[in-house]
Amino acid sequence: MKLTFRALIILSFLLSSLPGLASEPWQQWRIDASSDPDKWLETSQQWIETYDSQRDFSKLAMAYALRAEALRYSGNEDQVQSTIEEGLRFANIADDPVATALLRINQGWYFLQRGILNRAAASASYAVEAAKTSGNSNLFIEAEILEAQVFHDSGDVARALEILESLEAEQRSDLPRLQLEFHSLIGAIYLDVGATGIALEHIRDAYEIARDALGAWDRSVAEYNLARAYARTGELSRAREFFEQALQTSRSINDGLGVAYAQMRLAEIEHQQGNNDIALTLLDKTLPDFRDAAAHPMEAQSLLLKAEILLAEARLASAKGVIDTMQSLINTLQDVTLKQRLYEIISDYHQQQGNDRQALEAYKTSVDYLLQEQAALQNKQIQEIMVRLEIREQEATNELLQKENQLQQLQLQEQQTSNYLMLWLLFSGAAIVLLISYFLYQQMRSRRRYAELALKDDLTGAPNRRAVVRHCKLGLEQVRQNKAALALAIIDFDYFKQVNDSFGHDVGDAVLKRFADVTQECLRRQDHFGRMGGEEWLLVLFDASENDAELIFSRILNRMNEVEIKGLPRDYRVTFSMGFAEATADDTFERLYKRADDVLYAAKERGRQRLQIAPLPPAQNG
Repeated sequence: MKLTFRALIILSFLLSSLPGLASEPWQQWRIDASSDPDKWLETSQQWIETYDSQRDFSKLAMAYALRAEALRYSGNEDQVQSTIEEGLRFANIADDPVATALLRINQGWYFLQRGILNRAAASASYAVEAAKTSGNSNLFIEAEILEAQVFHDSGDVARALEILESLEAEQRSDLPRLQLEFHSLIGAIYLDVGATGIALEHIRDAYEIARDALGAWDRSVAEYNLARAYARTGELSRAREFFEQALQTSRSINDGLGVAYAQMRLAEIEHQQGNNDIALTLLDKTLPDFRDAAAHPMEAQSLLLKAEILLAEARLASAKGVIDTMQSLINTLQDVTLKQRLYEIISDYHQQQGNDRQALEAYKTSVDYLLQEQAALQNKQIQEIMVRLEIREQEATNELLQKENQLQQLQLQEQQTSNYLMLWLLFSGAAIVLLISYFLYQQMRSRRRYAELALKDDLTGAPNRRAVVRHCKLGLEQVRQNKAALALAIIDFDYFKQVNDSFGHDVGDAVLKRFADVTQECLRRQDHFGRMGGEEWLLVLFDASENDAELIFSRILNRMNEVEIKGLPRDYRVTFSMGFAEATADDTFERLYKRADDVLYAAKERGRQRLQIAPLPPAQNG
C-alpha cells in the first residue's frame, strides 16, 4: 500500500513529546528561556560577563545566542540584531559552528518578521552551512526549516515543499520544537492554497506539541497560528478564543510584540462583527509596538485595517492621514497583496470624496496588483499543489459522490434534446479552450527555452557574460536602494595557455567545465556566476565579507583538484587568481569591474594562486 505525503510526514516526525530529551543542554535552555525570558536575560548576561573575563569565546558565543532568543521571547526586538552581531564575532573567533548556526537562525527569523526577505535568505543560507559543518542533525533540520519558511514567504512554494519533503525523507529528530516548526509551516502552505482541512490538522498538531512540551513563547505562537487558521475558515468564535489565549500567554512573559500581533487580529474580528470603535482602540494600542519593533509588514496591515474602518465610518480626514502614512511604508515593501489593498482603499477614499477620475485610476492599479496576486496563486496551485497526492486523496470521496450525482442528472436528462445540445456546446468550448491553452503553453515553453539558451555559455552550460552582468547590475540597483550588500569577484586561471598547448584544447575545455560544476556547488543560493570569456569568470556575491571571499576562493580551488581531470597528469594542480571588490552605492558595473580587475592583475603580479581584496574608494573609507 502506497503511503500518502501526510502519512510519511507523521511517520518521520512521530516521536516522544517529553521535554529534556535533547542530548545538548542548550536545547533545554532554549525551552526554559521561552517560558521565562526575563530570567534568561539575567542568566545570559551573567554568563557573558563570566566567559568574557575567561576569554572562553565558544561559550561566550553560545551565551549571546541564548540571549538573542530570550530577547525575541520578551519582545525586546531593538536589541536582537546587535546581540546577534556580537555573538557572531565571538563564534567566528572560536570557529564554533553550533553557536554560528543558532545565531544565524535567530537572525533569519528577525529579518523575516521585518519583511527583509533577501537578508533573511542570506542568514538562512549561512545557518544551513554552519549546521552542516557542526554535524548536528537537529540544528541542520532547524536551519532547513527556516530556509523553507523564507522560500514560502517569498512566494516560492515549490522550493519550500522541496526542502520539507527532503527533510521528511532523509532526516529524523526527537525535538518537539522542530515538530512544531515543521507542522506549522506545512499547515501554512496548505492554508495558503485553500486546503483548509489538511492545514488545520497540521496546525492543531503544532499547537498540541507546543502545549505539551514547549515553553510559553512557542505556545503563544502556536495559539496565534491556530487562531489565524480558524479565522481563515470563518470560525470567528474559535479564532477569538485562541487569539485571546495567545494574548494572555504573551502578556505572561512580557512579550510586547506577541501582544501586538494578537491585538491586531482581534481588531480584525471586531471590525468584521461591526464593533469598529473597539477595533480602532485595539489598533491604536498595537501600532506603536509594531513601529518600535520595525515589524513593517504587520504595521502596514494594521494601517490598512485602520484606514478601512475609518472609511467605513466616513471619517475621511482621519482616513487621509492614515493613507499617506501607510502609502510611504508599503511602497518600501515587496508585497503585492499589501499594495493591492492599499490602492483599493485609495480608490474608496477618492470615490467618497467625489473624485471619480482619481478613484478610477487607483482602482485600475488595484486590479493590476490583484491580477498579479491571482497569477502567482494560480501558478502555485497548478505547478505545485495539485501534484501533491494528499489533496487528491483527501478529496477523492467527495469527487466520487459528485460524479455519481452528475451521472444521475445526465440519465434524467437523456430525453431533453436542448440540454444535450447545451452539453455538447459546453464540451466543445472546453475542448477549444484546452487546444488553445496547449498551443500557448508550447509557445511559452519555446520562448523560455530560447531565452535560457541566450543566457548560457555554449561550452560549459554555465551562465554567460550577458546573464552574469545582468545579475550584477540588478544587484547594484539593490545596493543603491540600500536593500542589499554586493561584491564582485573576477577569477582567471593561472597559466591556462600552457594547459591548452601541452595537453590540448579538449583538456582545457574539460578544466572549464569542471570549474563551472565546482562553482555551482560551492556558491550559496543567492549568489551568481558566469563565464566572461576564455578562462575568465565573474562571481556576483550578496552579503559577502572578505572572510567569505577567502572561504569561497579556498573552497573552489580545493574542489577543483579533488578529482582527477581526464587528460591532465595525476599530480597536476589547476590554480587560478581572484580579485574581489565590494560595491558602493556610487558604483556602476564598469567601475566595480575595474576595481576587481585591478586587484586581479595585482594578484597575478604577486605570484598567482592568490586572492587580492580591493580597497573601498576613498570616499567610503572615512
